[in-house]
Amino acid sequence: MRARSRLGEILFRLGLFVLPFALAFVYVVSLLAVMSLEAWYVIFGGMATYLLAPVGTEIVIPVVFVGLFGIGAQPLLFALAVTSVVLVDAFTALFFLWNWDLVERVPRLGGVVRRIEEKCHSIIEKRRWGERATYAALAAYVAMPFQMTGGLFGSVLGRIMGLDRTKVFLAVAAGSLAGGVPMGLLAYYFIGPVYAALTSPTVQIVGLTAGILITAAFVGAIVYLYARGRRIAD
Repeated sequence: MRARSRLGEILFRLGLFVLPFALAFVYVVSLLAVMSLEAWYVIFGGMATYLLAPVGTEIVIPVVFVGLFGIGAQPLLFALAVTSVVLVDAFTALFFLWNWDLVERVPRLGGVVRRIEEKCHSIIEKRRWGERATYAALAAYVAMPFQMTGGLFGSVLGRIMGLDRTKVFLAVAAGSLAGGVPMGLLAYYFIGPVYAALTSPTVQIVGLTAGILITAAFVGAIVYLYARGRRIAD
């Protein structure tokens, strides 16, 4: 019985680890049914860039749109491009939220992470407005069109603050939609000036700097909540 229970636990753990990748794979492959291979390469390239490169929606969406305009894509494909970028945040959030306990099991690091979660959560839940304001701030953080402010960092910061994983996922998804859709509309109707402005080195440096400062502010808030939680506990 113990062996079966252990095997079931391993399979469940493996499923949580693999499922976000499987969902992403199914989605990416299904795009081939509604678009040409040329358009698929453009959109898939945008998804991969958004996931792996240190750039945000403010760069990825205009670049993808330029590629789609170049092949004479239909309006539906531009909507699918924005949806695909948003889903990168969703799939990333699912992976981190479903597998966050693996981080908590890392020797030494896991203990530190759990203590930070507990202290931050204890402070947030003591105020009626605290939890709502925190989720709203997390969604706004993900929505900002700057580098380092996507679903990956949003998911990690949300869990470090001890927030409910389902609500963190919803906040990340809502923030990604709130940031991606306006950027998509702006890029679609004003692609020339938007592309020229957002791909200039100056704007990219400003975007990176803003992203770093905003992330640092979020990390500072976590440090403050943790320190306050420790003082109250002592």
